[in-house]
Amino acid sequence: MGCRPDSRLSLKSVCTLVGVTFAVVASIPGCSERDRAEKLSNALQADAKISRVEVVATIQKDVVHTTSQPATVHPFFKADIISKISGYIEDVFVDIGDVVKAGQPLCKLTVPEIEKQREQIHARQQRLKAEVKKSEATVNVAVAQVRASEAEAEEAASNIKQVVARLIANKADLKRVVGLVERQAVTVAMLDEAQASNDVSEAAKVSAEAALRSAQAKKEIALAERDAAEAEVATARARHAESIKEGEELDAMLQYTTLRAPFDGVITTRSVDPGDFVTGASQGHGLLRRPLFHVDQQSRLRIRVAIPERDASEVDAGDPAVIRLDALPNAPIEAVVTRSAQRLDPSTRTMLAEIDVDNVSGQLLPGMFGCATITATISRNAIVLPASALRTDAVGEPYVFLLDKENRITKQVVTVGADDGHEIEVVSGLVGSERVVDAFVGSVEEGQVVEVV
Repeated sequence: MGCRPDSRLSLKSVCTLVGVTFAVVASIPGCSERDRAEKLSNALQADAKISRVEVVATIQKDVVHTTSQPATVHPFFKADIISKISGYIEDVFVDIGDVVKAGQPLCKLTVPEIEKQREQIHARQQRLKAEVKKSEATVNVAVAQVRASEAEAEEAASNIKQVVARLIANKADLKRVVGLVERQAVTVAMLDEAQASNDVSEAAKVSAEAALRSAQAKKEIALAERDAAEAEVATARARHAESIKEGEELDAMLQYTTLRAPFDGVITTRSVDPGDFVTGASQGHGLLRRPLFHVDQQSRLRIRVAIPERDASEVDAGDPAVIRLDALPNAPIEAVVTRSAQRLDPSTRTMLAEIDVDNVSGQLLPGMFGCATITATISRNAIVLPASALRTDAVGEPYVFLLDKENRITKQVVTVGADDGHEIEVVSGLVGSERVVDAFVGSVEEGQVVEVV
């Protein structure tokens, strides 16, 4: 490693300088001894004020903006298995560490009261089903009666037509006989006979009209009975359908007596044994409910990273990431950011980012801790300086010292970007061709002339 020249003057240099200066001063005519001593002192002070500094050149290169933050492994899905109904644990089929498939039974509850209700509902369904059949038979009888009454009414209407036709014929015959009797062409006996036939027809008409009215009345009664029977069928069917619905609800509740895995995963917690009484999620108070099992999906995992506010706007889905876990220091995981919350947590001022990784081998476990380095952006041809060349003023504003052609100090305020501790990206304030003063012991002021070493 190279060494930096000492900015202090050596004793030999001072002596040489004093000799030269003294010779120059001594050669000035008209100077008294006192004047020569004063001028020699001023010359020495002026020469001692010249500071020696090193300069560094800016370079241009691609700067990778990264953020390294703590990372924690989480299951891709996780679920607390809570019973919906209250009952006693009849059997437990799994234990912690067991790998389960979606829909696989985890435990079985017994609920005698619901099973008893289901038996009662089933018996009621059978009774109501019989009532429906009975009502349907009544409807069939009523429909037959309607048809019979309609046929009777049609027959009565046809009969009255015949009676009216005979009556008309008998009236015409009676009128003809009356005329013949008046002309004494026929005997009075024939008139009596014609009158009798007419009277019979009149009576038959009255009887036929009465029969028609009776048949029509029977038809109306039959129709009303049919409607009543159909209404009874509808009521019976509704009661039967209601009982079926009640039975289906109880069947659904009985389905909850078997708790099943919601997805493929691993049982990480089991808190029940056969004989335990559990309170359903829909009953009782929250303190009485507890998860019976906890299932994690571990074939795929989420690695969660809290991104600080200063970096949150630069982290997006698709950004490359490298995760190094404490448990696997020699096996870095290369992935990309899958998603981010796009908002800051007010309590921590951080944004949640998630990185999905496959874990088919099962090497990773939820809860593992490590560090994730996310490549947020890349600045192309950025101006870069050694970190030692950057200074800050009393209010924390960054700046650098530049040298002009005459080696005169000028102060330049800059805006910085990425900082890896060794090099700093200068976002604005420099064009890339300046000579920048590196770190040095001592102090300089703006406008001061220095010596470059």
